[in-house]
Parts: sequence; structure tokens; C-alpha cells
Amino acid sequence: RPSNPAAMSDHQVRADSRPLRILASGVNFGWGSAGKLSSVLRALGSRAELEVTGVGTELGRPVLAGLGITRWRTVDASDTAQVDALVAELAPDLALVVLDPELATALQNTGCPVIYVDSLPFLWTEHDPLPVDVELYCAQRTLPLPPAAEAAMGRVKNLTWVPPIVPDSAALSRAALRAETTAVGRDAGLAVLNLGGLHSPFTGSADDSYQRLVLEPALDALSRAGVERVVITGNLAPDAVVPSPGSMTVEIRRCAHDEFLDLLLRAGWIMTSPGLTTLLELAAVGRSAVLLPPQNLSQVLNGDLVEHACSAQLRTSWPTQVLTRASIDTWHREGEEYAVERIRWRIAAACSKRLRDVVIREVTTDLEKGLDLLANGAPSFARIAQDFGGAERVAAEILSRWSAAAVV
Repeated sequence: RPSNPAAMSDHQVRADSRPLRILASGVNFGWGSAGKLSSVLRALGSRAELEVTGVGTELGRPVLAGLGITRWRTVDASDTAQVDALVAELAPDLALVVLDPELATALQNTGCPVIYVDSLPFLWTEHDPLPVDVELYCAQRTLPLPPAAEAAMGRVKNLTWVPPIVPDSAALSRAALRAETTAVGRDAGLAVLNLGGLHSPFTGSADDSYQRLVLEPALDALSRAGVERVVITGNLAPDAVVPSPGSMTVEIRRCAHDEFLDLLLRAGWIMTSPGLTTLLELAAVGRSAVLLPPQNLSQVLNGDLVEHACSAQLRTSWPTQVLTRASIDTWHREGEEYAVERIRWRIAAACSKRLRDVVIREVTTDLEKGLDLLANGAPSFARIAQDFGGAERVAAEILSRWSAAAVV
């Protein structure tokens, strides 16, 4: 039930006569949070009439196109007066916040009930902020929790575990079945090269070191595999200059969520940054992909998921001159932010004249090995998880609480 008594009285009078008013926000780090928001909002929208105001989420807004978000607001979570004014203006029934602990805590403190979605609970340590007092904390269950994460999650008061969050699980399952049994619509000459969010708040949007190290070997490897057309998805500028090996055509797109999923179903080849949301969506439709080198800490651990469930040959790691697993694990003990800063610094340093040629050569070799496995029948990512009903579960939790408040 809402923590705000005024919101409860408003529910009593108007719950049956107006849409459910939601503030929706995802953290400005990669595009995974926007994908989760999209999946949950679609699940909610199939069950109730919504009025959604987007908050922040500047990076992920292209992913959320077509979802009927009526307006956008920007707020500084550290400014109590700003947050109070936002809630007073919009009078939301609740806030749906993905992976932004500061905003979640600030909104809950105003009396706005917060449903918090944590897709990466295995990352956290005592050094990481968590919104432990929100109305409901939905943690996505994927990788096992290491001891540090178990201790961190033990502080959360209203915790519920949910299955992997992907779009409409029933529809995706039907699409996966069609893809496996008939390969309807599969285009053998088309490849998706997904770069993901390409953004770390610790290095800024001007840092292009990752794409400088990855684009050339990825496109070369796809060309040698016989790919005719590549669609590059993710947060790459549409006017970016990219290599186009041989006669292969290359197009850059910033896709809305449903457009991206359609590409994953149609493409003959998939190469992707190892963001967890994308890996789970591939798993839900029974597809496989070659993983690009990781951009951040969670992507390192996500690669473990693919290696253990499917094949190490589908995973591309950085050469040891750039990163070692021992260093990453040491940094992780100091918290996720500490580790991400150092990972990004090492990737940037790998662009130096001394290292770049070596890095590109080794990354190209690993990517070609992964494409060879794809060509010969790589294990499906469906092995990663079996239950994909997380979006429906979060939606059901939201609606059960709103309905209960409506009859108080």
C-alpha cells in the first residue's frame, strides 16, 4: 500500500476512474535498465491503463520509443526540494526504478512507493549503495550470489526474487519455437553487431576507446565469415565512421526495443556486447551469439554465465596485457564503481600505439573462433535460464499493491 496517506485517499476515490500513474526511470549506465523498463511496462500495459512519466533515463530513451511515455522529467536525486516538487506535481501512485539506488531512495523518502528492479544483485558488496527501504525490491535471479553479495542483499527489507526479465515471455517462447523448428524469416546474409550502451558515468560519453578496439576486428571477422550486411545497434552515433570491409554493407541504428528483438530473430549471425539483458533476451528466443569483450564488471561476470552454460568459445576476453581476471576480482572486492573505473581505464590505455595492434589481432582471432562455432551449431543460450516470467511477475506485484491500496 502507498506510504503517502494522501495517495491512499486519492486511490479510494479515483482508482476505478483513472489510469495507474507511474514514474519510470532507469540508470544512465548502458541500455539494460531501459530494456527492463520496457519489458515491465509492456507487461503492465497489457493488464491496466497506464499514465507513465519518464524520469531521467537520458541514455536509454531510444530503447523506450513507442511505449506511450507521455512526458519526460529530469531531476537531481540529491536535491530533496526538486524530488519533493516532482512528486507533488505529478502525484504518482508509484515509481518503477531500475538500478538507480539514489533516485529510488529519494523518491521513497517523499512517500512515493518505489518498486525497485535490480537485475544485477550478484555484483554488490558492502561498498555499493542499495535502496534497502523501498516499498518492494525485485531482484532478478541469474548468477549465484558470492558471499559479499549475499551480505549486501541481506540488508534489503522488502526483497522478492523474480525470474529473468524479458518481454512477454509467452510471445517470445512462441517466436523461439518457430525459429528453432522452421527458421522462418532467418536471413543468412544479415548480422547484428550489438555494442550496447557504450557508456560509463566514470569516463563520460566522449570516451570511444571501446569501439576503437572492437569495431574493426568484429567487422573483419564477420566479413570473412561471408556476412553481406551488418546492422550495428547500440549507443553509437548514427553518423559515426566505421570500416566496411570488402563488399559488406554496414548500417548504424538506434533501435526501439521491439525493433531490436525483431532483428535478433531475423539475423543469421549475432555478435553482442555481453550485457545481461541482451543475453537473457537471446536465451528466451533460443538464439546464440558471439560475445564481444566486456565493457564493465557485470559484463565480465555475464561472460561466465555463457561460458559455463554454453561454450567458452563464444566468449571473447581481453588480452592479458589489458585485463586479467585476478585484477578484476581484486577490484570487485572494493565495490562495483571502483572496479568499473579501473576496467575502463585499462581499456582506454589499450588504445595506445604500443598495445592496439596486439589487442586487435587477438580479439579478431577469438571472434573468428566464436563465429566458426556459430556456423557449426553453437549451443543455444536457452541453457542460461528456463523461466523467463520476470516482467509478468513484477507487473503482478505492482498491480496487487495498487489494487489493495484502492480498497483501503
